[in-house]
Amino acid sequence: MDFAPTATSAREAHAAGQLPAWSQWFTRNRDPNMALANGLLSDDFVYLLAEVPLRDVYPCSGPDPGFDYPDEPGDYERRVEEMVGMFEAGWDAPPLFLHLPTLFLAEGAHRREALLRLGRETYWAVCWMKRPPLVGRGQHWAPRDDE
Repeated sequence: MDFAPTATSAREAHAAGQLPAWSQWFTRNRDPNMALANGLLSDDFVYLLAEVPLRDVYPCSGPDPGFDYPDEPGDYERRVEEMVGMFEAGWDAPPLFLHLPTLFLAEGAHRREALLRLGRETYWAVCWMKRPPLVGRGQHWAPRDDE
């Protein structure tokens, strides 16, 4: 499967069961984020692609020095405004990268801000979380100590 840095390509990869491979390709090739790419290598992760509410996520980078990865305010503003123009021109931007259940936005802070400025409330995100333990049908049930 050929990958592209677009939401459409991510949706196609998701439908084909290739979202983890698309995520590795994206985080290593577009504007490499090796820390995120290497962190996503765990076999214990579950991936899903979903539209998420943009105001409910917590970006790790931005123009304020309080962010984990602060940007110089002028550079941040220029990049966001560039993306606003790209969205207005029909850009099929790649999805954001969001950790569940923390809602930590690991990649895509500039895109998120551009989308918010354009009045968008949701956008696509590659969401990942640790594979939960299986509970329910077909599994042995053991009472908790307090039962």
